[in-house]
Amino acid sequence: MRLPEPSDLCLLLVRTDYSDQQAWRAALAAATAVYEVGDFPRMGACLEPVESPDLAGLTPHDLVHLPRAGYVGQLAVADAQTMRDQTVLFIDLNTYNDQVGRTFRAIPQQVEGIASNLTIANMDFFEYADAADPDGVFRGF
Repeated sequence: MRLPEPSDLCLLLVRTDYSDQQAWRAALAAATAVYEVGDFPRMGACLEPVESPDLAGLTPHDLVHLPRAGYVGQLAVADAQTMRDQTVLFIDLNTYNDQVGRTFRAIPQQVEGIASNLTIANMDFFEYADAADPDGVFRGF
């Protein structure tokens, strides 16, 4: 499987868990919903779902090593935990730093801000990862 290049200003959302179609639909809806956070208008996260049986059960380590059709600096992942609690896993693929493979999770309300800031390089992956709670989940600054 080769990961496609995302559209401008979007992140790929790679589905690796196929155990529950209803949970997937709920997680995708939660990740792309419009949440009133802060004092500026929101549009919802620009996430492009990538689904394939070839992705089932892949770990972050496996995803880092997948071939890509173009440059992909970060991935959002819907894994088994996402299907249980709707947190989205983020993986750093940026080969211009020494943290390739670093991960953190985010609650759905934070996904839009993360995706937006990462795609325009307004913030770096490590800023979110470093701000995650001790359980590895980013809940906001």
